[in-house]
Amino acid sequence: MRFHLLLWLSLLVPGLATATTLKVVSEPWVPYIFEQDGELHGIDYEVTQQVLTQLGYQLEWELVPWKRALLSVESGRADAILDILATPERRQTLIFPTEHLSLNDSVLFYARQHPHPYANLQSLRGLTVGVAPGYNYGNPDFLAADYFTREPAPTNEANLLKLLNQRIDLALIDRRAGLHERQRLGLQEQIGFDPQPLASGKLYLAFHRGTGKVELSHAFTTELRRFKASEAYQQILSRYGQRASLH
Repeated sequence: MRFHLLLWLSLLVPGLATATTLKVVSEPWVPYIFEQDGELHGIDYEVTQQVLTQLGYQLEWELVPWKRALLSVESGRADAILDILATPERRQTLIFPTEHLSLNDSVLFYARQHPHPYANLQSLRGLTVGVAPGYNYGNPDFLAADYFTREPAPTNEANLLKLLNQRIDLALIDRRAGLHERQRLGLQEQIGFDPQPLASGKLYLAFHRGTGKVELSHAFTTELRRFKASEAYQQILSRYGQRASLH
């Protein structure tokens, strides 16, 4: 059965049998993808590496700021981008598989000495919210609102430190990424977060609209679904303290 699956995929996807190299870009984003001691790690990095290797590809990875990653894949300088939300606009320029890698919840972090309870977007009126440049967050109303200020910062660390210095009132960060950064900085006592997600969405590996990429997207979906049912997938989640229900 396994042989027949690979044979079928090799007929669908050009270059599958010849170990074609794919360039994949993303931004460092713990625990999804990050560099440590000169090596790449992360839940979605490991899953994508496993799946595309099973499909016969070799991967070249590049971690750059998010806006540059988007430009690279849209222009064709990269073949795919890791951990991107699907929006109508992005579907016009990129190819999205039908199977996602992870689920993303963005929540509001705050300095415990200066809390700002969150109920809805109106409760942000007059406040300054730290964000990441180029991020969509999967909440168009948040991005369109004009009654509070969105202030970009280059990293999650920068946003958390700005909270402590009262340079911003709140910071919108992926829950898992924010909790990891808070722990790394030793700020559990100083910084809290509202458990209610302001935005949620599915994270994908999206492909450049080049020759053969539609077929590759279909093959990736098939292999990703198979991999998610494997023990190897459970082991990856366990290494990062995650559960399958979060994915």
